Amino acid sequence: MRGDLSAGWVKCAGVGEMYSFDERERELYFEGERLDRRWTGEELAGFCAGCGGELSSLGCYSTPGGWLVASRCRGCGSIVLAEYDSRWAWKGDREVAAAPPTPGPRKMPRISEIPREELEAVFTPAELRDMERCERGEPYLRQNLYRARAKYEKFERLFGVRIDI
Repeated sequence: MRGDLSAGWVKCAGVGEMYSFDERERELYFEGERLDRRWTGEELAGFCAGCGGELSSLGCYSTPGGWLVASRCRGCGSIVLAEYDSRWAWKGDREVAAAPPTPGPRKMPRISEIPREELEAVFTPAELRDMERCERGEPYLRQNLYRARAKYEKFERLFGVRIDI
């Protein structure tokens, strides 16, 4: 039930199953495939079997057999992956061991490394100009950067590239 998150990833072993959890992105993978995330947030999710500390939820994920809820213990820092059936009856916790990422961590590219055509499909010329200026540490218009940030999720959804400036 416990895992070291020094790299942000843990693997959860079940009977013939392998889960990987990326705490930074709050993504849960089953054998390299991302599971459908239904909710993320930090709420009380129970108590740690190891130290008795409160478990703070990290995300809820849909599976064919029910639900998985990833949580972190506020006391000892361990990660717990609780399994529930489709009626939310608790089935048990999965063991967690430290592991490298299955699909690999996402590297956030510099704006200059992203194809211009992709950027221009989502961002205005003024937004692109000020995103580049901000990245280089030059003066930029805050409002253009705010407008661009509102479009980051759409850009990631369309092109699979995460931007964070």
